[in-house]
Amino acid sequence: MTNMTRSQTIGLILGPALALFIFFFSGDLGISARMALAFTALTVIFWTFEPIPISYTAILILTLFPLLDILSFETTFQGFSGKAVWLVFAGMALSLGITETPLGARMAQSVLGRLSGYRQLVFGLHVLGLTMALLIPSGVVRVLILMPMVVSLLKTLGEAPNSKVSAGLVLSLTCATYYSGTGILTAGVPNLVILGVLESRDITIYWSEWAYYLFPVIGLLRVGLLYGLIRLLFRPSRELNLSAHSAIADVPAQMTSPEKKILGILIAGVLLWTTDVIHGIHPVYIGLGLVLLCYLPGWGPLPFDTIKKVNFPLLIFISAVFAIGHALEQSGLNHALASVFIHHLQTVETPIAQLALIAYLAVPFDFLMDTAAVGGVLAPFLLDLGPQLGLSPLPIALSLAIGTGVVFIPYQGAPFIVAYSFRYARMGQFVLVMSLISLITLIALLPLTLLYWRMIGFI
Repeated sequence: MTNMTRSQTIGLILGPALALFIFFFSGDLGISARMALAFTALTVIFWTFEPIPISYTAILILTLFPLLDILSFETTFQGFSGKAVWLVFAGMALSLGITETPLGARMAQSVLGRLSGYRQLVFGLHVLGLTMALLIPSGVVRVLILMPMVVSLLKTLGEAPNSKVSAGLVLSLTCATYYSGTGILTAGVPNLVILGVLESRDITIYWSEWAYYLFPVIGLLRVGLLYGLIRLLFRPSRELNLSAHSAIADVPAQMTSPEKKILGILIAGVLLWTTDVIHGIHPVYIGLGLVLLCYLPGWGPLPFDTIKKVNFPLLIFISAVFAIGHALEQSGLNHALASVFIHHLQTVETPIAQLALIAYLAVPFDFLMDTAAVGGVLAPFLLDLGPQLGLSPLPIALSLAIGTGVVFIPYQGAPFIVAYSFRYARMGQFVLVMSLISLITLIALLPLTLLYWRMIGFI
């Protein structure tokens, strides 16, 4: 206890206290449901304040859920068989090609040679994150491709993990590429789930339409506000002289053969991930195929032993997130919240207030299940409710998309989990920026989007 920080001590006390309160004062729920809610609260507190390592908490949950019969063993560990876990594994295995060859340092050298200060570097990473959101559908893949370059930059600058500069660069990239994704149809899984629900009802919305209605405010303006927020929160105590680091001694003058192969594999991956709408191959199969090339005996640029450096505890963490979602679903809490959802919507009359409420009421679900599942669960009954409220399907769907894109804590979004796994920014730094931009979205950007819709005649 004496070695803990104040925040860790708070988490160690608050987690069990909140869990006990929920267990004994959670109304008429059954014992399994109360245990599911209590352990979820404990887990969220422990993952946020980190009184013990995150992977330890994840293993604890994966052990207790089947042991206490909250979930079956098969359901608890179902996450390990999911595509999301193996896509993260593939991305981490590929990213070793950047960090284990001179390619990462060479990319860092290229960036440093073109920028003159910290402000330009932060701005450049926001632009890069936004650009990648336009090109690559998977947020996890975007982060896995770009984070090794950011780590190489920080190592070149001699920045320690968790410093203001380290946190500023990591959060610039991760937040820009994640939060801008709400405004781009192909940049977020919840968007595609909502699109699927619309198309199942013969309602079509095109990529350009989605961008026209959401990207100006929820995409572009939100990234601009993120830039200002990160500049304000993570201002370095001294101005960085990037030009002094532009020449890196360990980088060979010419690209080595492993670098060329890694670069070729990554380019092939970007092309295949970008065009998945055309060829229909799931991103996880593309990723695993590229991993095979990367570690192919006799040709691959990396020896197979290198794969041991993959952050396997992260996969345990992601599986625990899925297990919590299954437990909450079986607890009946989602159904109870949906009933509250319908009741509140029927008490509001104006279209703008109804659409705002759709986005607001989606936020509690974002804490309880994967945000893609939120879209899949809420979209059907909201679209059914639309005619009673006098709302058209598209505004309902886009308001729900805004709500599913509001996340406060890294465990709510796999790209944040992946970025955090590199350990160059603290959990508290992630939560601070994510919470502030999410509150700004709900308080200012959502009303501004609805006003924009009214001005262009969408509602």
